[in-house]
Amino acid sequence: MSAAAAGCGGPSPDSPRPRPTPHLRCATDDRDEAETVVSKLYLPNRLELRKGSVPLGMEVAGLRLGALTVGQLSYAREVRLRTADAQNVHVNIPLRGRVLSKSGSGEPATTGPGEGLVFPPNEPAEISWSPHAQQLCLMIPQDALEAELEKLLGRHLRGRLIFDFAADLSNPLGRRWRTVLELLVDELDRPTDMGQNPLVGRHLERLVIDGLLLGQKHNHTDAMVHDRPAPMGAAIRHAVELIEDRPSEPWTAVSLASEVHLSVRALQEGFRRDVATTPMTYLRQVRLRRAREALQAAHRDTTTVNAVAAGLGILHMGRFAASYRQAFGESPSDTLNQPP
Repeated sequence: MSAAAAGCGGPSPDSPRPRPTPHLRCATDDRDEAETVVSKLYLPNRLELRKGSVPLGMEVAGLRLGALTVGQLSYAREVRLRTADAQNVHVNIPLRGRVLSKSGSGEPATTGPGEGLVFPPNEPAEISWSPHAQQLCLMIPQDALEAELEKLLGRHLRGRLIFDFAADLSNPLGRRWRTVLELLVDELDRPTDMGQNPLVGRHLERLVIDGLLLGQKHNHTDAMVHDRPAPMGAAIRHAVELIEDRPSEPWTAVSLASEVHLSVRALQEGFRRDVATTPMTYLRQVRLRRAREALQAAHRDTTTVNAVAAGLGILHMGRFAASYRQAFGESPSDTLNQPP
């Protein structure tokens, strides 16, 4: 096999030259070609092949969403990948197989499906893949993470952001973050035009960044936990109005809190106290209500369920259909197909 002609070219994300198209998909048995593809998508690397005659069988699918790089990477045989010093934060989560990883001079860690590691910038990595192991690999600029964290805290950071190496994907926030990552995996497996839509891309980029900051322990976690909420009555009313007026906006807890000048914790507590739910649950309720209103008023010959959902910022049609049926006792298409 050789790398696919479309999508495998283009500069490294750290290069000032133009980026390639959002989707990338290729496969190769050539080691030099495999190193080049990973270098262009992530960072410079060297690949060591362990003993054996099995073809390399490298397969990669990649996607760029704003500042975020998402990819699935696998090798058919046992390999060791050594990288140059990273310039960004990297998150690796095995989807199948076992992987042994080390960052800089730290202790190695073995991960399997459902486990993850967060690699810091300014250090090299060494990653040994078992045969046919596949990983979801995220790359996020440190500056983007720190800028979002400052919004979350409502102040400038006192020191650089440093994550724990092992990612906890089993806590409640970690499990919710995994649902966002599952959407990205689905997009890599069955590409759509998601990467071409700036609104959708910005929404997913925020969800990934916010999920990592809120769900993964780092050196500013205690500041987030002990942040005292300010008086919030008027601010919560404003947040509710923003959701009602702009339900299609790619709101996250961080962006909504920033808009009303609260910390995320203050926003969450204010919604629980004043609205008896969370901000994102309220957003989903508003979108469901608006979707039903739009479907009831629409004509099935000129409107589709997908168009109504997309117009409200709803990205996952399967979850939308299930939530809609649970809320209204019928499917979105049933509502659309009802006679006027």
